[in-house]
Amino acid sequence: MSKRLFANLGFLLQIAGLLTLLPIAIGFIYNESQAVISLFLACVTFLGSGFLLNAYCERKELDFKGSNFLFIITFILLPLIGSIPFFYANPFGSVPGSANTLEVFTNAYFESASGFTTTGFSLIAKPEALPLSILVYRSMTELMGGVGIVYLLLAFFQSRKSLSSLSNTFGIDNVSGSLKKTYFSVFAIYSVYILIFTGIFYALGFTDLISTGTFIIDTLTGGFTPSVDAYGPYLEFAPKFCIILLMLLGSVNFAFNYHLFTRKLKHAFSTEVFAYLIIIAVGTLALSLASNIKVLDSLFHVISMTSSTGQSYIPLGSFGNTGYAILIVLTLIGGCAFSMAGGIRVSRLITFAKTIKENVTALWTKEQSVAEPQKPKNENGSLENLSASVSIVLFIVTFVVFSIIFTTIGVSFTDALFEVGSAITTNGISMGITTVAMPIGYKWLMIAAMTIGRIEILTIIIALFSLKKINNTR
Repeated sequence: MSKRLFANLGFLLQIAGLLTLLPIAIGFIYNESQAVISLFLACVTFLGSGFLLNAYCERKELDFKGSNFLFIITFILLPLIGSIPFFYANPFGSVPGSANTLEVFTNAYFESASGFTTTGFSLIAKPEALPLSILVYRSMTELMGGVGIVYLLLAFFQSRKSLSSLSNTFGIDNVSGSLKKTYFSVFAIYSVYILIFTGIFYALGFTDLISTGTFIIDTLTGGFTPSVDAYGPYLEFAPKFCIILLMLLGSVNFAFNYHLFTRKLKHAFSTEVFAYLIIIAVGTLALSLASNIKVLDSLFHVISMTSSTGQSYIPLGSFGNTGYAILIVLTLIGGCAFSMAGGIRVSRLITFAKTIKENVTALWTKEQSVAEPQKPKNENGSLENLSASVSIVLFIVTFVVFSIIFTTIGVSFTDALFEVGSAITTNGISMGITTVAMPIGYKWLMIAAMTIGRIEILTIIIALFSLKKINNTR
């Protein structure tokens, strides 16, 4: 299996290398020589290592267990190679040569992992001051991790049986009759969104196409956000409304977007989408009343939290304790499955609620069920219920444990819940605690939380269990 695993990984590395060519081209156009050197090193490393793995290994389909291994390795190795431009440029506020190598590497890997996991935490104080090529590269890492790599991974390397298992486990919809066709559709639809909204913002006066385009990508994927100073122009009603719509499109499931494009609106509004919209409506009303803010401002921040975008123009401390708690809950809930959003996800909550209902109903009708012939159990339904329940429990346990550890930095448990919750849900909004001045150990804790939030703790457990089983059989 190792040869197949590394061969498939090699193909992914080559895709990442090809996508890095765009920021390199922009660097040449704007004569950003130092940035081009760092991007060229990353590109060569991506392509070179990918070519070697493909050349010396056998690329075939992976089973479900192998796919889990590939998920983990992908989101470790991609940020590692992707950190080269940040390590080379060291744009973290320290004078080149003044910081030790481990600190610079940690900062660079943190920034890269934040991009590939679409979290959006940044240790760079003023990202708008970055060279344009590096700015584009940051957004490309989000596309690689959000739209590209995950769906390419599922599209190319799974057998039909494995695809079905992944669909049940991760809540991925087969909306076009073929899962591979579904995943190819992802690129077309989200690319159209990026082009349409870039054009809309250009018409609204945002004529810097590179800055506007990267902002659109960051908002759609729920990744990096501009600094407070750079965010001001987006607070007019028209751009604010467009941002809300863009965040919403990124957080509803892909089935909705697919049916929207194919004009099958009857199929677009699934139970999950309806439940998600109800959560947004209730959360908007609750946050508006609790924090005494306008409904539009409340709606913006509610969708920002559930979509894992992490954009905010109101200081978090001004929401009050109740509003603060509402934001934490919304962050943990997240958006729909098979979307850009992180968190527990609405589909799992629906499945978990159905499981509770079924168990309660079974208790009430226990005597009747004993007397009547037993109906055959739906194995797929039982597997889905078990997967959702286990995923939710593991998510909560990991979240609480990481939060307890994070309190040792000297913050309250509530603030730790918010900060760690922002990492594990790939949200990226911060109370100002996650900064370049944070001790190295806590940076790696947040890196672990971001990575787990993207690949899911259940994936790690399945991979480790499979590895243990393989070792025991030798």
